Amino acid sequence: MTSELQPTFNVLFVCTGNLCRSATAEAFARREMQRHTGMPLRFISAGTHAVEGNPAAGRSMTAAAERGAALERHHARELTRRRVRASHLILCMAAEHRPYVLAMDRSAARRTFLIASFARAVSQWSWLADSPAELVTMAAEHLRELPGDDIADPLGHPPEAYAVCAERLDGLVTTVVDALVKSVSTAA
Repeated sequence: MTSELQPTFNVLFVCTGNLCRSATAEAFARREMQRHTGMPLRFISAGTHAVEGNPAAGRSMTAAAERGAALERHHARELTRRRVRASHLILCMAAEHRPYVLAMDRSAARRTFLIASFARAVSQWSWLADSPAELVTMAAEHLRELPGDDIADPLGHPPEAYAVCAERLDGLVTTVVDALVKSVSTAA
């Protein structure tokens, strides 16, 4: 499968500082995409209060590396209007991040979700989607947010908190990437 057949579908992971959660999610997505070369999917991350260029948190690097993902080359990116508008799917780590996304672009409401809620929805509905865009539409129609869908910020906590965060994100990101890849494959 080559990206010449379909335009690139852009996914943006959002957290606060782009040092832990969203950076780790991006690293896991890139790791997963190594199994699906040529797929027209692109993953990036940004933070609502990020300082451009800051490296990922050391404990996040360790937790990601233990799961086969690399953060050593990550540099924080600030959430911008351009990044929001360029994204076909925006996955927030916590509900507190959504208002920042929507302040950048109100039209992003139907493509902005909590990552845990979106992963749960696509695990149930992805088999019906004929494209990544259709997958997002289905998620918007069927998604339910539940208590506990926020991904806790491990920043400043012991190493175990980073490991727990990474474990949870690994499962969620793998579900999301698999569903998106399947929908691209269906569209081809």
